[in-house]
Amino acid sequence: MEISESTKVVFYVSRIFGLAPYVVKRTPIGQIVDYKRSVFLIVYSVGLVFCLAGLTYKGIFFDVTSKKPIRMKTATSKVVTILDVSVVVSACICGTLSGIGGLHFVRELNRRLTEADEILSLYVKESTRSRRQQRKGILMLGLVCFIITGALSLDIWVWYRIADKIKKENSNSSANVLGYFPFYCLYYILMMFHVLFAQAALGIGNRFRHLNVALYEMFPEFGRTPRIEISSINLDSDKNNPIDVDLRKCVANVAHGFDRKRTLSSRKIIEDLAVIHASLSYCIVTFGIALLAVLGSCLLHLVATSYFLMVELVGDKDAVFAWIQALWLFIHIFRFLLTIEPCHITNVESNRTITIINSLRRTCKDVEMIESINMFWQQLIASNFSFTACGLCTIDRRIITSYCGAIATYLVILIQFKEADDNSGKTPH
Repeated sequence: MEISESTKVVFYVSRIFGLAPYVVKRTPIGQIVDYKRSVFLIVYSVGLVFCLAGLTYKGIFFDVTSKKPIRMKTATSKVVTILDVSVVVSACICGTLSGIGGLHFVRELNRRLTEADEILSLYVKESTRSRRQQRKGILMLGLVCFIITGALSLDIWVWYRIADKIKKENSNSSANVLGYFPFYCLYYILMMFHVLFAQAALGIGNRFRHLNVALYEMFPEFGRTPRIEISSINLDSDKNNPIDVDLRKCVANVAHGFDRKRTLSSRKIIEDLAVIHASLSYCIVTFGIALLAVLGSCLLHLVATSYFLMVELVGDKDAVFAWIQALWLFIHIFRFLLTIEPCHITNVESNRTITIINSLRRTCKDVEMIESINMFWQQLIASNFSFTACGLCTIDRRIITSYCGAIATYLVILIQFKEADDNSGKTPH
């Protein structure tokens, strides 16, 4: 996770959900210099997630052993529900343990990001970048909290509605619904895990984008058309007043679209930007386990929710319950895209650097720069700039088609099992 002034809101909220058991060490002027674990926050994080996990399985056991279960009426629904719950529990435990055991990676990640920011500040205005990143983090956090709170509220209302229908057969049906409340609380931890990753990935992507902007700004010889700013002059036809023109001001108004001037040597600029790119490439590698847990949970949730939606559409045909399942399907798709899209944006920006450096290699005539450009080029070719789930697959938009195929395959298997359950129930013993 990224810990900085622009991400402090998301960081402090993630501590409430047990995902960031760290305290920040600052200088007297407020600058962040180090991070360390807090024993109190570690105990709080472990206690929170394992307490909720234990209560969740207790609620499942109460539901499955009741006279009239609320959710688990058939053998297939029992397997799918337990798998659905177990995925949320395991993803939350993974996020908590990653926060506890990942201090070394957090320090190294933030050290490299700070180093990249310090170099980029020579070429790109830092205050604008920080404010924009902070606004994006707060907006994403608010949107996720609003969506998950609304979905959970509707889901609880629907299950209480179903419990009222079967109260004659099971007087404790409302207690069955109440037993799933810890499971709903785990969803907040899971969504916060998504927000932490998305903000970190977008932060790296923004730095890649500003690196590319710095390359364009420092080397405007890519064939861009100069932009000429001309101030309007009001002329009074009745008066012949002389026009006082400041030649220096007119020359200053001619620019190539950027306000900064190249004050450093071209060789130094290329070397600095190569260092930034290498640091950001290392940052991408540190998210493998988190991506594996998040993408695994998204796949299983999409399969389970699609199954329950299809069963409802061809079975009881409860319109309200079907709409709730469709809403959960939308939320799981939103979770999936919240993981995929930041990865894709970052991958595109990092690969765009290759295109820019390739253009520089073709157009550069400066002998002093050619060696630095070629070294940067070799670094780009030899490195991997894509997010991967522990090296198993590259995370970008192409994975969406793979997920669609996997969901369709598992959905067909589950429907076949359901038909087998229905046929076995109709067969006389």
